[in-house]
Amino acid sequence: MRRHNETEVDIINTYESYLKHPAGHILTIEDAMKIYEKMAASIDRCTLEDKMVFWNDCLQKAASYTRIRNDWEVMSREDRIDADMGRTLTHDGFITSLNILSRIAEQEGIDNSWRDELGEERKRIGDYACFIAYITGISNR
Repeated sequence: MRRHNETEVDIINTYESYLKHPAGHILTIEDAMKIYEKMAASIDRCTLEDKMVFWNDCLQKAASYTRIRNDWEVMSREDRIDADMGRTLTHDGFITSLNILSRIAEQEGIDNSWRDELGEERKRIGDYACFIAYITGISNR
């Protein structure tokens, strides 16, 4: 597979190669599913009238970030440079939406341990956004 404007042939990414990624902080699909189930359950138990506005915002931000990560695979180096700031801002927005959901649960005395389980490492949180997009995508068939 070649990216336009580049001469090297890249390896096709797989889930197995992700699990062995040297950057570490790997989030398995099993762990992502557990965190997502805890997150959904905590928000479901909240009594805040407009909790679904915050929930839907989080899902939308996960989908937006995932689109950028998917496009990253086939972007040229120049396109990546141009898109990098937008990717960072979208990632930051997703992290903020997770933190809002966590605070909503905390303010109501509902277990929000899912946020601690996810952690603070940016790559791991970005991976989680992709898993959320996967979960919501296959659930809406």
